[in-house]
Amino acid sequence: MADQPEEHREEQPQQQRGRVNLDKQMHEIERLRAEMSATPADRRTITTRAVARILDDVHLEGRMGKFYVQADEPLSRGGTEQGASPLQYFMVGVAF
Repeated sequence: MADQPEEHREEQPQQQRGRVNLDKQMHEIERLRAEMSATPADRRTITTRAVARILDDVHLEGRMGKFYVQADEPLSRGGTEQGASPLQYFMVGVAF
């Protein structure tokens, strides 16, 4: 809190950018496991939906939940290079 004197400020642990907070991740996994265990087996379903539309030729827009992405092909394949190609998105998805 910026308006408190320095001696009253709580020190927040600094996490390096790009590092995964394993304690936070494990807490979330345990929370989800408990939530799923409390749900009858026949109601344990998760649905993920993605929708895509053509903007122009091979230039596409995709939506997954609240996130939007644009995909395009390189110039050599008739695209305009306004986004990664669908294959590149697939590759990064596999890398995750």
